[in-house]
Amino acid sequence: MGGTFDILHIGHEALLDAAFALGGEVFIGLTTDAMARQTRPVVNPFAIRKRGLESWLKRRGYVAARIGPIEDPYGPAAHDPFDAIVVSADRELVAVKLNEARQRRGLPPLAIHTVPMALAQDDAPIASRRIRSGEIDRRGRLLRLLRVNVGSANPVKVRAVANVFRQVSRKPPRVKGVRVASRVADQPFEDHAIEGAINRAKEAIRGADYGVGIEAGLFWNALIQDYLDVQYCAIVDKAGRVTLGHGPGFVYPPAVIADVKAGRTVGDAMSELTGRRAIGRTTGAVGYLTEGRMDRTKLTEAAVLMAMIPRIRKNLYRGRTRSAVK
Repeated sequence: MGGTFDILHIGHEALLDAAFALGGEVFIGLTTDAMARQTRPVVNPFAIRKRGLESWLKRRGYVAARIGPIEDPYGPAAHDPFDAIVVSADRELVAVKLNEARQRRGLPPLAIHTVPMALAQDDAPIASRRIRSGEIDRRGRLLRLLRVNVGSANPVKVRAVANVFRQVSRKPPRVKGVRVASRVADQPFEDHAIEGAINRAKEAIRGADYGVGIEAGLFWNALIQDYLDVQYCAIVDKAGRVTLGHGPGFVYPPAVIADVKAGRTVGDAMSELTGRRAIGRTTGAVGYLTEGRMDRTKLTEAAVLMAMIPRIRKNLYRGRTRSAVK
């Protein structure tokens, strides 16, 4: 295994633990200062990085280790008789290329053990540069406010997202609505609602940690021979990963569905039925239909929370460490 190991963090620790779990001697390739500076403007000197590694290995009780300098991505693994290589998920392709180089030399390929990236509180990978800049600590905890952009100017959606993120964040998040295009019809049906939510999330993220898109649509249910209104939420992070969830579904009065089939939106049809303009920006249709027992804010919160589940229980949804020979 190899790396720069500039500021040791839990991602490094997971990688090292995975290597020693395989048994046998572990060679740790430590990039030289010249190689490290090719990809980062500031880095601790080689001697300091090596001492940090040695200190951590000693505390962990890992004695079967050898640290050596490397000046290229492959190091001695390109020509020496190693058995396996341990890499983080973002370096798996390097390991594949390394095996190709070994095979050209007539050497057997290494078993590739890929370790999932350790994610910070904002679901972006933990990295030494982020620690150095004061953005996160070594455990991945954010040292600033979480930034969330909602792909809508509707105050109900923005409020619902803020409520959920306040529940799951260590610090109060900064949540704001931004105007974006859903790029689907004003009244979406079936998967177009999901597509619209994802489009909104991706358009909204910009410089934030998360982009959130919310889109309601009508979904046909063959068992009851009617449409269910279901609100979907998509959440995208800076790595481009999308998580999805939806809230409760309910059936509209027949007159509303007839208007929708005639080309109107649910919002317009419900406004005419209730006499309340822009009902979607207040209690929503569900508030009227349930006589106040549920409003659109609560309905939206349910969808947002469902989309957050893989980000709350990260350890259960993260890709498992896997072994492969490539």
